[in-house]
Amino acid sequence: MSDPLSRQRGFSLPETILATALLVMVITALSGYQRGLAGDFIQLNQYRQLWRDAWRYGQLKPPESPAGGSVTRLQTSTARCVSIRVTITMPLEKRVQMTRLHCPVSQ
Repeated sequence: MSDPLSRQRGFSLPETILATALLVMVITALSGYQRGLAGDFIQLNQYRQLWRDAWRYGQLKPPESPAGGSVTRLQTSTARCVSIRVTITMPLEKRVQMTRLHCPVSQ
């Protein structure tokens, strides 16, 4: 009873080559996808930081200007309230603009 299937062990060479090629294609596609996600995450983080900075520079007593960028503050006062408009321009043409209205608390 010599059964040809009982003597076969493992995968054939074409099966192994095909599986390896598919594995390489999947890993390449996933690494490109991951690289794109990482780039988007970095860009989103930079914009969030710019908005945080705009909020900080929009306070009544702002911190010093950021290194490598410029902060423009326009402050107007009407009816005991102070309107502060902040524009932050950073390298690589990134720009954030925020307007805040500070009014004293009535007692």
